Amino acid sequence: MDVFIMVFLGAFGACTGSFLNVVICRLPRGESIIFPGSHCPSCGTPIKWYDNIPLVSWLVLRGRCRACKASISPRYLVVEAATAAIFAGLYLCYFVLDIRDGAGNIVVSWPMFLAHLALLSGLLVCSIVDIRSWIVPLEVCWFVSIAGVAVATARPMILGRHPFMPPVPPVVGAIAIGAAAGLAAAMTLQKYGIILPSFLDAQDKPVTAPAQQKHKNGKADRPRRIVSVAVTGEHGVNVRKEILRELLFLAPAILLAGLAGLLVTRSHAVGNWWNDLNRQAAGGRFAVHFRGFQAALAGYLVGGLWIWGTRILGTLAFGKEAMGLGDVHILAAVGAVTGWVVPTITFFVAPLLGLLWALVLWLRRNQRELPYGPWLAAASVIVMLFYDAFIAFLSPYAQGWQFLGK
Repeated sequence: MDVFIMVFLGAFGACTGSFLNVVICRLPRGESIIFPGSHCPSCGTPIKWYDNIPLVSWLVLRGRCRACKASISPRYLVVEAATAAIFAGLYLCYFVLDIRDGAGNIVVSWPMFLAHLALLSGLLVCSIVDIRSWIVPLEVCWFVSIAGVAVATARPMILGRHPFMPPVPPVVGAIAIGAAAGLAAAMTLQKYGIILPSFLDAQDKPVTAPAQQKHKNGKADRPRRIVSVAVTGEHGVNVRKEILRELLFLAPAILLAGLAGLLVTRSHAVGNWWNDLNRQAAGGRFAVHFRGFQAALAGYLVGGLWIWGTRILGTLAFGKEAMGLGDVHILAAVGAVTGWVVPTITFFVAPLLGLLWALVLWLRRNQRELPYGPWLAAASVIVMLFYDAFIAFLSPYAQGWQFLGK
């Protein structure tokens, strides 16, 4: 039965990978991922269904367009194969090899499994786009985040002996809801121009322009203009002043989070009402779903806060933009799907992977520097898979580890 499921997931993953290729190609250009249909990137000829079969069609056509014979990037094949491996491999790790304790049976755990597949697919897209263009497609992060919160709310897995969505205490849940309300207020203020975005007047400077690739039809790709991730004073802005705009943007979230925390801890009436709302005996099934929502929301905020806090403090300290806002959204999405623990550990694991790559760059001296998003993605996958080992290693050194819900 496991073999059949893995074969099915592999095929489904390959089809998903075909769609991810469309997202990777079109989203950075601001194009629709739905219309027009699949077409040759060189001559624009619509691709027939029999030339659009994942993995098979690229191999049969030997990586060339049937109409114009132009070369089609092997990236399409790699992404389809990688997504197929991710879908089948995650099932193998969770439900066959039991790398993570507590996954249970796929019949019961399938919502969590689908959310994790969505996260890994999103991380794959973000990594490839970030490597190619030094940008993070925020729409992908938003979709994954919404999916994570929705699944945690609809089918919470917070009562098991080793939950995949660590629960949070009621007071933390109240703080998370207050912070989310503050972010919503800040986005509204920014929409109406009361709060201005940061680095609005920064002048983009290209980092590199890859060589043009010529096709047989005589046309050549336009060179892609990749802008610097780290904005400095050379970009025509006061970097420290600009980062204070982001601190101002976060001010409503900080204020409302603090107010919510004070209300549930200092007000006896509010505290009792909130605790009753979060107790299953008092709130019934609503309490279970509400706690799942709070756990995912807290994970989203904690994941984003790790990077955003580092970005603000690093920028103020060094006078150049530290980290990217796209990285904030990546780790926030990880937290929305997995809870607050995985992005917290990921925050400390990702720099180690980046340092290893820096060592490779230093030794070989002929490799291009990579943005930080792929390291966050790689570290997230490592922590997700080997969560039990990380918890076993860190538990003796951690205080308040009961919040993990073990």
